[in-house]
Amino acid sequence: MKKLKNITVLLIAILMIIGIGTGAFAADVTKTTLVTGANAGTASITVTLPTVPTGSVANNTYKIYKVFDAATTTDADAGISYTLVAGKEAAPTGFTVDTAGNVKLTRTTGDLTQLTEAEITAIKNYVTDAMLAATVTTTAADVSFTVDLLPYGYYYITTTTGTAVTVNSTKPNATVADKNEVPPVTKEITGTDKGSYDEDGKKALAEVGSTVTYTATVTKKKGAENYVFHDVMDNTLSYNDDVKVYSDAACTTEVAAANYNKTKASGDTLTVAFNNDYISGLADETVLYIRYSAIITSAALQDNPAKNTAKLDYGHIPGSNSTPTTGTETYNAQISVLKKDGKNTEDNTEDDTPLPNAGFKLYRLNGSTKEYYHLNTDETPNVITWGTKADGDEHVSDAEGKVPAFTGLPNGTYYLEETTTPPGFNTAVDTAVTIAEHNYTAGNLKQ
Repeated sequence: MKKLKNITVLLIAILMIIGIGTGAFAADVTKTTLVTGANAGTASITVTLPTVPTGSVANNTYKIYKVFDAATTTDADAGISYTLVAGKEAAPTGFTVDTAGNVKLTRTTGDLTQLTEAEITAIKNYVTDAMLAATVTTTAADVSFTVDLLPYGYYYITTTTGTAVTVNSTKPNATVADKNEVPPVTKEITGTDKGSYDEDGKKALAEVGSTVTYTATVTKKKGAENYVFHDVMDNTLSYNDDVKVYSDAACTTEVAAANYNKTKASGDTLTVAFNNDYISGLADETVLYIRYSAIITSAALQDNPAKNTAKLDYGHIPGSNSTPTTGTETYNAQISVLKKDGKNTEDNTEDDTPLPNAGFKLYRLNGSTKEYYHLNTDETPNVITWGTKADGDEHVSDAEGKVPAFTGLPNGTYYLEETTTPPGFNTAVDTAVTIAEHNYTAGNLKQ
């Protein structure tokens, strides 16, 4: 997208913007006067900015360099003569200066309406701070900015994000349409070994101690540089250190580990930094799939749900731009009991008296076999096991009749069995309790 007229017929205020990726930007910028007095010009540059996703974080800085001076003319069809700017004694590699001092492309074959990558790189290396005509910083509210009163010339623009931008030019003004997009990132739950998850992958209901699998996607966009994927988990999740990158949605074809670095950045649970050579070599719109997993820790028994968030940094300056964060939530349910004596003859349970010292165990059915709940606190993170009645945890009612909750449960049907009955009372019949999947209300999660 580095469109450029033949150097011998360039329009008066022509631009080239090269590889430094655009990001989430938009500008609180008005027209800017660059030159005043005798050296002022009448040309302008307008840059229209791409649409920015809500929540993107970026302050994009454009730097506008005057590479060559240009002779002025009122003839719309006339060719333009370009000369070296003050302080320069030679042209960039790929350009020559003739005996009259005019700058021209050295190359005479190929597509002369576009510069080669080598010619672009030569200009990038050629410009200096002394050639800087203006600096414009954009933020997320703007759709364009205009720089006014430029002298005639051949201009080169960089951005902190680093993406190539299509150039259109008129005489004496130039308009640059930045058509690049922020690289999309998604993050979903794609597996639970003990529980369920929603179709959109944003929420799950899973057992404490079980494993949740995540799949994130990164879509390569034009001018991709410094793509770094970050994931942050709170203490309710224990990362399994198993991240891999795949080139297919089924996650069967691995991307070679040499194409990315997994060194964890500060504050991250996991980091995937893609090599620039690898990313730039991919076709635009290529989707990469990042898969990894975590165990739900016992901290999720108190801090419910377990949460993690992901984002992608990108841009010519590492960390200069970030996509909006995307996250998931993994819930667990609990079952509580309030034990009362049931002596009220009018069947008004509100008037019943709390009954202490009643013991309960929780079980589920595996076919016709009862499997009893046990929260194993000897392991880190704690896990729930389901075994014989003798191995099951008994929770006993206190003086207020409250039975400590059976916590960390996924969806399913469970049964409360009274295993210790206070003297003088009948043993209660087993009570079925169902935790519904895809239901994250307090009434479903705390029964």
